[in-house]
Amino acid sequence: MMRVLGRAIAGLLGAAFLTVCLGREARAQRPGADFVPVTQETLNDPDPEDWLMWRGGYRQWGYSPLEHITRDNVRELQLAWSYALAAGGPGSGGMQVEPTVYDGVMYVRHPNERYSAHDATTGDVLWQYSRPLPDEMIAAANAGARTGITVHRGRGVFLYGDRLISHSTDGMIFALDAQTGELLWESQMTDFRRGQQPSGAPVAFNGVVVVPYNCTAWAAPEPCHLSAYDAETGQRMWRWYTSPTEDDPMHDTWGDDPQVYPLPSRRNMSPWMTPSVDTERGLFIFGLGSSAPQQPELAGTDGEWPDRLYQGSTVALDYRSGELVWWAQHHTDMWNNDAVFDRILVDSPVTPSPPDPLGVNPDITPGEPRDLVVGSFSKDAIFYVYDRSDGTFLYARPTAHQTVIEGYDGRTGAYTTNPDAVMRADSQRETTVCKENRLIPQGAYSPLTNAYYLPAWNGRCTVVRVTSLTPSLEHGYNTTNVRTVPSPAANLGQPEAIDVATGETLWRLELEAPLYGMLTTGGGLLFAADTYRRFYALDQWTGEILWQTVLSGVSDMAPISYSVNGRQYVAVFAPGGTTTSSGHVRELGIQAPTGRAGVGHTLFVFALPER
Repeated sequence: MMRVLGRAIAGLLGAAFLTVCLGREARAQRPGADFVPVTQETLNDPDPEDWLMWRGGYRQWGYSPLEHITRDNVRELQLAWSYALAAGGPGSGGMQVEPTVYDGVMYVRHPNERYSAHDATTGDVLWQYSRPLPDEMIAAANAGARTGITVHRGRGVFLYGDRLISHSTDGMIFALDAQTGELLWESQMTDFRRGQQPSGAPVAFNGVVVVPYNCTAWAAPEPCHLSAYDAETGQRMWRWYTSPTEDDPMHDTWGDDPQVYPLPSRRNMSPWMTPSVDTERGLFIFGLGSSAPQQPELAGTDGEWPDRLYQGSTVALDYRSGELVWWAQHHTDMWNNDAVFDRILVDSPVTPSPPDPLGVNPDITPGEPRDLVVGSFSKDAIFYVYDRSDGTFLYARPTAHQTVIEGYDGRTGAYTTNPDAVMRADSQRETTVCKENRLIPQGAYSPLTNAYYLPAWNGRCTVVRVTSLTPSLEHGYNTTNVRTVPSPAANLGQPEAIDVATGETLWRLELEAPLYGMLTTGGGLLFAADTYRRFYALDQWTGEILWQTVLSGVSDMAPISYSVNGRQYVAVFAPGGTTTSSGHVRELGIQAPTGRAGVGHTLFVFALPER
């Protein structure tokens, strides 16, 4: 852990800013419908009937308190309605979206720059809005050009006041009238020609909207950042670079001056998933991906903690200014072990007794209540628990098979890298790394069990080597995947429920196919789908399968749950759209549609029979 006084780059910094009051393609909502603006108080404490944002709330539990569908009656669950969406087209990564539901209306971002609002009880369309992309972007996507931009990438929307806030592939942030779909304003965030693009779902707190970014290792020459925008206008408020500026005390983690990679030439370290929000402290808490190039020796460092911050880290920023409040680094990333997943905010007593601990803080008072950030942060699927007030390391334990981390210092959280996994400045040396154990599919938390539910798997291990001893932008991460080899683990799928207080396993399943994105509910259920297109309801306490059905494709993103007029619904997209599920389809040798195959998507919505 390190608590710091950071500095954000405030103001516009030369960004183009445009406010408009023009509408594009849009159709009006139901005549006479009253829209109640979404207040900050509502966002802080959402109505259980709604699903207001990515993972359902600022704490990102992926939990719905609704309890109409229970372990006793879930066997009666049936399809209530469905809605088909077109494929995203060339360059699209498929469907990686969670719908938003408020006051009986569902809002959906499509995989083709289209947005729609639906009656959440029937799927009937209330309005639609579509944004054209620049001709040069579409032409490049159609030609399969390697631009570093994933066309139509976006994982959701955000309701704030009477506005639906989102972003587009070409670097615009914009707001629609939530009731009519009319465009209210738009503002340019970035020039897509520079290899940077908005990625995760936006999140707003007290009028400040942050947008997760992806800065492609081989196409984005400028340093990456998290930036904040005014929810009323789209004007940029501050920008925090994901690598230390010269006046940051952590600047020297990139080596002595003159540095091999000074700030302007440091690449990637993308904050590409949606931050959690600590509403009490006013913090955006999120993780950062890999640096490029990845090898410490070629970057002029020794790879020891802390190394080339803030890659491989969790960071907490003050929402008002973008100042860095604390950081915690989990690894030095030599293998594209992105540390961007599942920052779940939980308040719990802590009495660690995890199996095969990688590190436990000896100063913990057993049973003492703590404000925590927990989750499996990186592709290696290691489970972490930190104090979110200051980033203090509490404990860590492995889940699926990994070979990158040997352990952590219990007091400082300093990592020890497995020597056999270290990539040296030697283009002939091959290194075998096992860490492909999770990706975007979301984990979840349940207050009923105080457990974290992890969609882990034992991915194939990768034999890698350095691409060049004089890396350039085109070399990206500067690693070459020579081949893959099977994991020594006996099974591919390994979902697990972990007690947050102790780190002990509540249950773990050894499956032929992985489970993907997860939803927990107040009815004691865990919903998730697998590679074989099966969609399940499991018992949160035991992992027992209580109900299942078959979907149209591989659903790899998490379901959501909401209620209208006392009837609870569970909604899930199929197929989804991650590279992981596509790889699992090939690995298992099965025929199952995936979102990356250019097929359309269907939203399936389930409910109990009406009485």
